[in-house]
Amino acid sequence: MAEDTRLASPIVDSLCAHPLDAEAVLKLRYVARNSAAERASLKNWASDLDHSALSKEEKCIRHAAFSWILGVQDKSESLKSLHGAVAHIVKGGIAADKGRNEEAISEFKAAHSSSAKSVKIAIELASALRTSGKIDEAQKVLHSVEGAGATDSDWWVHKGWCAEALGGHEAACIAYEKAVQIDARNSLATFRLAYYVDLRGDDARAIELYKKVAGGGSSFVNAMVNLGLLYEDKEDVENAIACYKEALKSEPMNRRAALYLRDAVESLDMYYDESQRKETDRLEAVLRIPVNDFELSVRSRNCLAKMNVRTLGDMVRKTEPELLAYKNFGETSLREIKQLLESKGLRLGMHKEEEQKRARAQRLRMGPAENTALAKPIADLELSVRARKCMQRLNIETISELCDKSEADLLSTKNFGQTSLIEVKQKLGEINLSLKQAD
Repeated sequence: MAEDTRLASPIVDSLCAHPLDAEAVLKLRYVARNSAAERASLKNWASDLDHSALSKEEKCIRHAAFSWILGVQDKSESLKSLHGAVAHIVKGGIAADKGRNEEAISEFKAAHSSSAKSVKIAIELASALRTSGKIDEAQKVLHSVEGAGATDSDWWVHKGWCAEALGGHEAACIAYEKAVQIDARNSLATFRLAYYVDLRGDDARAIELYKKVAGGGSSFVNAMVNLGLLYEDKEDVENAIACYKEALKSEPMNRRAALYLRDAVESLDMYYDESQRKETDRLEAVLRIPVNDFELSVRSRNCLAKMNVRTLGDMVRKTEPELLAYKNFGETSLREIKQLLESKGLRLGMHKEEEQKRARAQRLRMGPAENTALAKPIADLELSVRARKCMQRLNIETISELCDKSEADLLSTKNFGQTSLIEVKQKLGEINLSLKQAD
C-alpha cells in the first residue's frame, strides 16, 4: 500500500478535518499551489472522498472544490448542487481558469458581498478584475482589506500585479519582495520576483529563486522554462534540458517547453559533436604514445605490461580502483602513474567518463517535436533561439503581444541585438505586420 502522504501535511489535514467554507477552500488552493507535499495530500483526501462518512452535501462541496484546486474534471457534477459562497468561489475559479473573466467577476463579487472582510475572497475578485483590465477596481478591492491583507503574501502578489499593469515595475518588485518575506513558499511571488531579478541581469539570484518555485500550475512550469533558459545562457545544456523536462512533466502539452527542449537537445548534439572533434584532434597523437617512452619504476612498468597497458590510451581506460586491485600495484605506483598522466593533460578513468557522457547525451536526445500550429502563437514565426529567449523574457506568447512592442522595447532586453531585431521585423513583414511605432 502506498504511503499516506497526509501524515506529512498537517495544514491540509487541519483544513479538511472540518466542513469546508469559502475561506477554507481558498486556503487549500493556496497551500496546494505552493507545495508539492500539500498537493499530494489533497489528492489523497480527494481519492478517499467517496468512501468517507461525510454527509452528501459535504461530499458535493469537496468534490467540486478538490476538482477545481487540482485542475481535474468533476465528473460527479456536484457543482450543480452547490450554493452559497463556496459555490460562487468554485464557479468563479473555473470561469477564470477558462478565460471567462466577466463570469468570474460576477461570481467573485457575489462571494465578496457575503464575506466582505475575507482577504482571500477579495484577492480572487481583484485578480479577476485585473485580468479584465479593470486595474482601478482591482486596487480598490485590495485597498478595502488592506489592514488584514498587509500580512497576507498573496495580497502583496496581486498588489504587485496591479502595479505592473500600470507600469510601476519598481513598486511591483517591492511588493513581490514583501510577499516572499511573508511566505517564502509562495510560488507566484517567487516566480514574479525571479522574473524581475532575471531582467536585471542578476542570474545567480534568479536561478536561486526559480529553484524555489514548487507546487503545481503555471508558476512552476514557467519557472522551470525560465530556469532552463538561464542554464542555457551559462552553457549548462544538460541542466537546461532537465528543467524543460520537469516543465513538461507538470504540463505535457506546454508547446513552449517542448520547443525549448527540442532546441536544447539539438544544441547539445552540436556542442558535443564539436567538442568531440576538438578533443579527438588534440588527444589522438598523445594517446598513441607508448608507455615505454616514459621513465617509470620497474614495478609500475611490469604491472602495466601484465595488464596489457601499452599506450597512454590504454592507461586512461583504467580507473584507480582497477589499478589498485591488481597484484603488487600500490599507492606509490598509483601516484607515479597519475603524475605522468597529469603532465599530458590526462587522467585515469577519462575514457570511461567520455563513454558515460555520450550515453547521457543519448538519453537526453529526443526526436524533433512537431511544431503544431496554435491560434497565433509566437512559435509560428519560427524565430531563432536567441530571439525566442527574448520573447520568453518579455512573456510574449502571441504574435499580437509582439506587435505591441516597439524596437526600443526589444533592444532593451538582455542579449537582444540588431540581428535579432532585423529577423523579427522580417518575420512580421512576411505576414503583413510590424512592431509598434515609437511615440
